[in-house]
Amino acid sequence: MRPSRHLAFALNSAWQSFWRNAAVSLAAVISITLILAFAGVNLILGHALDSLMQSYLKQVAVMNISVQDNVPLATVDDFVTHLRQDPRIQSVTFITKDEAFQHFAANAANRDIVAQIEGNPLDAKIQVHVDSVGSLAAIDREARAWPYVDSNNPTDYQKDFIPRVVTLADWLHKGGLAVLAILTVVSVVIVMNTIRTAIYHRRKEIEVMKLVGATEWFVRGPFLLEGMFTGLLAAAIAIGLLAFGYRPAVDRLASQLSFIPLAYDPAFINQLALYVAAAGAALGFLGSFIGVRRYVRI
Repeated sequence: MRPSRHLAFALNSAWQSFWRNAAVSLAAVISITLILAFAGVNLILGHALDSLMQSYLKQVAVMNISVQDNVPLATVDDFVTHLRQDPRIQSVTFITKDEAFQHFAANAANRDIVAQIEGNPLDAKIQVHVDSVGSLAAIDREARAWPYVDSNNPTDYQKDFIPRVVTLADWLHKGGLAVLAILTVVSVVIVMNTIRTAIYHRRKEIEVMKLVGATEWFVRGPFLLEGMFTGLLAAAIAIGLLAFGYRPAVDRLASQLSFIPLAYDPAFINQLALYVAAAGAALGFLGSFIGVRRYVRI
């Protein structure tokens, strides 16, 4: 049989088998749809948390080193030059006392404080942008060892809080992967049971094909396509649900949790659709492949 006719036969057989066992097939589609939708929600939450975490880490990857009053500018320049030679540091900026006070006064929240103080109590600062928050601890130790750092408030590095946030982000990432792994196993088992039912109903037809010399993939092909069809149909429904509910959910959460900068990301929903579609097809194929290997002996 020519490949085109073989493929047409497999597609037709898969379609007929899907509707021949409509109750089981639709139950599998519904179950996998719910699993893929839940996995999609998990990915959306992970994307939102990752965006928030990256924004936060970008902010805390900046450390300010307080400089004592009346330190010669040449001494500060030498230390700034030394810091710029460190490959872990992206940029170094020196902020004078006057510039620091101007930045402070420009913030509307500080107007009452500015009106009550006399002079300029702020220190000059050396602002350091590092490549990674993991480099902050070493840079902080180096800054504190500099003889001209303000001993009362050497740096604004939060040595206890930042490592905890990084650890939390790591655990959230691992937790998300664990959930996805569990959902994958459940989906594969559902497809396996669906294919097992289809094989049982077509057992006499399979025996006849074996007797007339049908090849292994000629027998197995329709079941593999049926599994992929089941997964793709479930993925299409899940994508529709996610696309429909994504923006309203983000808008509602953003209005209730105004202190968290959540935002609708249209580019991500397109990427998510590709992920879910690929996952649906892969899960359907994997489940049917395992089921066929286990229950069809050529």
